[in-house]
Amino acid sequence: MTIDNEKPESVEEEPKSFFARGALLGLIGGALVAVILIGVVGSVGSLFDELFGSSTAAADEPVEVDPVVLAGEALASSNGCSACHSVDGTVLAGPSWLGLGERVDEDYIRTSIIDPNAVIAEGFAAGIMPTTYADSISDEDLDALVAYLASL
Repeated sequence: MTIDNEKPESVEEEPKSFFARGALLGLIGGALVAVILIGVVGSVGSLFDELFGSSTAAADEPVEVDPVVLAGEALASSNGCSACHSVDGTVLAGPSWLGLGERVDEDYIRTSIIDPNAVIAEGFAAGIMPTTYADSISDEDLDALVAYLASL
């Protein structure tokens, strides 16, 4: 007697296990939910924003920066201010400017530039910052520096 191991052509092969069927149904269900949510929300990026609170849409929009702030940043760079002050929280010879605009007002910043020994930040010594900026920086440039530092 011979045994025929071939299956009849009319019988379709079923998934091999209960887990395979569950995984397949899960993928189909998840894809269907995603398609519905994207249809409601409008796009994949918007769906991520809704679900995870990310700001991918905002990253695509151009950020306008005040030209006075940009001028102040250029002045801080050209005057060598970054040799003693960081914008990332690193403490150098002078205090970091990170978050400066949240900690102090513009009058404090202005005074610190033109009369740097008037108020000394805690942990720093007087006499380190040059005292010549009151005479060497124009009022317009001083306003730009203050605007830049207040924006940090």
